[in-house]
Amino acid sequence: MNQKIFQAYSDESGINDDDLYTSVSIVSGEEEILSCLRDKLAQEIRDKGINEVKFVKITSYKSTITQVAKAFIISAVNDFAIFNKVRIDTITVSKQYLLSAFPDYDREQKLEHMYYCLLAHMIRQWNNTKWNFYPDVNSKIDWGGIIAYLNMTRLYRKPNRNPLLINLMLKENPRFEFGEVKQLPSIKEPLIQLADLFAGLARFSHEENVDCTKWVGGQQDRRQKEMKFYQAGNVNNITMTRKCRYKLIVELYNLCHKHRLWVSIKKRRHLWTRKKNSPINFWDYEKG
Repeated sequence: MNQKIFQAYSDESGINDDDLYTSVSIVSGEEEILSCLRDKLAQEIRDKGINEVKFVKITSYKSTITQVAKAFIISAVNDFAIFNKVRIDTITVSKQYLLSAFPDYDREQKLEHMYYCLLAHMIRQWNNTKWNFYPDVNSKIDWGGIIAYLNMTRLYRKPNRNPLLINLMLKENPRFEFGEVKQLPSIKEPLIQLADLFAGLARFSHEENVDCTKWVGGQQDRRQKEMKFYQAGNVNNITMTRKCRYKLIVELYNLCHKHRLWVSIKKRRHLWTRKKNSPINFWDYEKG
């Protein structure tokens, strides 16, 4: 029986020299399922009369683009992720860690290694080797190099070392197979916009760190078990943009908490997932 072909769509946040953190997010699943998710997201965009959802444009909680972003999150989690039909894997790393861990790598090489780690993890979670991959068109990555290396990577990490079983092991531990790899403009692909949103939320939660935890993780309703958004400290020190993004993080956290997706804010003071097999996976690159 032929194996199904899965698809992955990606985007990045924080790739400039002055950014303290970099996040990469990948939305993945079967082609037919992702087509359904794409249609839902595209309908939200059309209904609200906007061009696209971009995290950088989320600056006011009552704005149309923020409300569409909220609808993106609700649809992705409630309609797909909780049924394990779609994964959204997001990896974040600090610039300081990259400089210390990979001093001889340039920025593109470091980003390529993040992509390799995230794509390999995603493929193994789906337990499926055949893929098509669609990153954002603005990415400066050498996709040919990454894909060539991935196509030499086997599905299972620990192959059987018994020489008598080597042929069987090779058959049962196939290599990754990437067919089409094509960069797409985000304005024409809602799934890349969804990846941009999750990458932006992850990076923002790392950048804000203590303040993010203080603002979104202070109170919890015992009956509803939902995190409350509340104002701590001097409210004059908070910008509308930051407040808006804090609220969006709360929306995401509450959905994940409701469905027991293992997403945390308080433990590491940023978005982080305790179990990496969760369909909503926020991963700290430097901590494994």
